[in-house]
Amino acid sequence: MHCNIMIFLFFAFIVSSVEEAAKASPHYPKGDQEEVFVKEIQKLEEESLQKKNAVLEDSAFQNFVTTLQNQVPLQTMSYNESGDLYIFVSFSLGEKALLNLAIDAKRYGATLVLRGFIDGSYAKTAKALQKVIQKANQGFIIDPELFTLFAVTAVPTYVLTKPFPLTALERLQTPLHDRLQGHVSVQYALETFAPQGDCKAEAQFLLENRGER
Repeated sequence: MHCNIMIFLFFAFIVSSVEEAAKASPHYPKGDQEEVFVKEIQKLEEESLQKKNAVLEDSAFQNFVTTLQNQVPLQTMSYNESGDLYIFVSFSLGEKALLNLAIDAKRYGATLVLRGFIDGSYAKTAKALQKVIQKANQGFIIDPELFTLFAVTAVPTYVLTKPFPLTALERLQTPLHDRLQGHVSVQYALETFAPQGDCKAEAQFLLENRGER
């Protein structure tokens, strides 16, 4: 079950060279290629860990988290065993649209995804999201790599996927999913996926259990 309030910073696990290598071969490489592939992954994980530690030690980020915790409980993130529903959004949508999407996301256990912080500022981002989070009791994740993984170029975009771990290795290939772009409701998106989508069972489950989260 998704948590109600969540704002996370995820770090880049994918670089162009690895993406191109993965696209060139849909199967896990063998022999010498496998060794190079594994080393590349290890390098990416080390770089991501360094970035993570640097941000966690940053006083501005610590103040950002403290501010949010004082406003609403900040919980950890978990994944829905029946599928993960993501709604890719942007601050360009405006506060009213973000609030409506947050309320809809709350109802269906969806995750709202932003590409990044406003002007790279934690404080500006917290201020911009404060009203939406408090009114909808629904948070966001900040993850530019999810935008890349699902090739999201416009918002809002709805993506329903099979559950998948957010690790460096898994992110090299896009998981099975259904997607819909446009200013529609979550219900409309799920009703579009349910008849014949790749994740039709997950869509039907969410439709039948809406309002229970």
